[in-house]
Amino acid sequence: PEHGWDTPDHDLHGDFIPYYLTQLKAHETGTGHRLVEGLTLHFYPQAGQFSNDVSTSMQLLRNRSTRSLWDPSYVDESWIGDVEGGIVRLIPRLKEWTANHYPGTKVGITEYNWGAENHINGGTTQADILGIFGREGLDVGVRWVTSAAQSPAYKSSKMYRNYDGNQTRFGDLTVSTTAPSPDDVSAFAALRSSDRKLTVMVIAKRLTDTTPVTVSLANYLPSGAAQRWQLT
Repeated sequence: PEHGWDTPDHDLHGDFIPYYLTQLKAHETGTGHRLVEGLTLHFYPQAGQFSNDVSTSMQLLRNRSTRSLWDPSYVDESWIGDVEGGIVRLIPRLKEWTANHYPGTKVGITEYNWGAENHINGGTTQADILGIFGREGLDVGVRWVTSAAQSPAYKSSKMYRNYDGNQTRFGDLTVSTTAPSPDDVSAFAALRSSDRKLTVMVIAKRLTDTTPVTVSLANYLPSGAAQRWQLT
């Protein structure tokens, strides 16, 4: 600490990141030079999800815990839950920090991993995370590490970036989408600006049985044949 162990910086300046952003903005105001383009953090779930544990309880926890990335009603189920209410809502928090303390700064998560990448639960969780990144407007998302090419985690990423093997991708213009329960089913949609095609991602999180899904579209006039791609 700048001021010694008896008077830590936090006592003088408050939370580090807002203070850091304030100082960067002050520097730009004084000099006309922007030192950083973006604010990025590393984020790992803290209750054992980053592992190969695929017990029923852990799979259900993986399904729920992605809500720490966005949900203002979700109390994190790790030691974080005991700290200041335990509500992380990480991406909205990052965007609020930059908007309030250094407008124009991009936000990202440059290291994350929810584990179980060789299991379908890791695949559905990875798909859920990427959908959340897009819907919440994250500028940069980088996973640690690259998954094996045949793993469900890798294939779920491919569903967004190259689902047909011809570099055809999920849309880049987010469309408002709701699903009844984010712990059971997640849904994301986007228009592809290159051809105005609507892409919809539906992620079934139930561990057993099938998940019947009805997709309702509003304010969109479909034409031509629909394609369906599925990761099982």
